[in-house]
Amino acid sequence: MQIGLGQLRLSPSAFYDMTFEDFCYAAQGMALQVHEQEKQEWERVRWLAAVLLQPHAKKGTRIKPTDIAKFPWDKKRKNKEDNAMLANVLKQWANG
Repeated sequence: MQIGLGQLRLSPSAFYDMTFEDFCYAAQGMALQVHEQEKQEWERVRWLAAVLLQPHAKKGTRIKPTDIAKFPWDKKRKNKEDNAMLANVLKQWANG
């Protein structure tokens, strides 16, 4: 109930009218949104660190944000993983 009324900011009537599956989808959507916001914040911090360190680098060298820190999402996905994820989404859409 705390997640529904607090974090998701649902009205009590909307919360009680939801099925458990609807609630799970709403909570997953919220978690994904929070994850994306945190990811953007880390990207911004990494870029800022690169900009601040650039004047102190040796002449002729360039500091890239990926030189500062590497994150798990920096790895490029393989096409097979993208296809599998798309197939999973389409399967859920058809069942939903």
